[in-house]
Amino acid sequence: MESYIKSRLIETSLKIEFDKAQNNSEIFAREFTRLTQSDEDPIGEWLRLTKAKKGNLEGDSVIILELLVEIYRKIESLERTLSSIKKEYAPLAQKGEITTIGHSCFVVGNMLLEENTLYYGRIELPTFPTRIIPIYFVYHSELAWVEQIHGRDESEWDSYVASKERALIRTLKQNKRDENDE
Repeated sequence: MESYIKSRLIETSLKIEFDKAQNNSEIFAREFTRLTQSDEDPIGEWLRLTKAKKGNLEGDSVIILELLVEIYRKIESLERTLSSIKKEYAPLAQKGEITTIGHSCFVVGNMLLEENTLYYGRIELPTFPTRIIPIYFVYHSELAWVEQIHGRDESEWDSYVASKERALIRTLKQNKRDENDE
């Protein structure tokens, strides 16, 4: 854990639900596996397999396919809503907000977490499309350290952190230009 201390921390606002992993370890382990295995829809899996088989698809084709997949997901969501089918997740005791993120770590605002305790959580990552990422983390030295995350979710997480870092750099550069113009 200590090797990650050099991680840059960026302000953000993400929703998180979590609980001590020991409270329902079997249920949490099944959900952790299920959420990434299916990635929540068969059409998304088809798109990933198509990309894997044919390599990198043409730029415009990928965007169109991803938009069509997202429209399909929205239609499925509307069907579930109309038929009163709700996605079931394991109940988690606490809800909070992630206020700061880094590569492999984050800060949960205004929550009392126990030092060196393993937690299971679900983070709502605002990517396209929005993803629910299952994660195991340990609270240590005022940071929540990622202990276990699926490979694809980790790359999505790192991409999100990098995009927040780029946005911060752009803001700092713009502020510096504005100061020089004065």
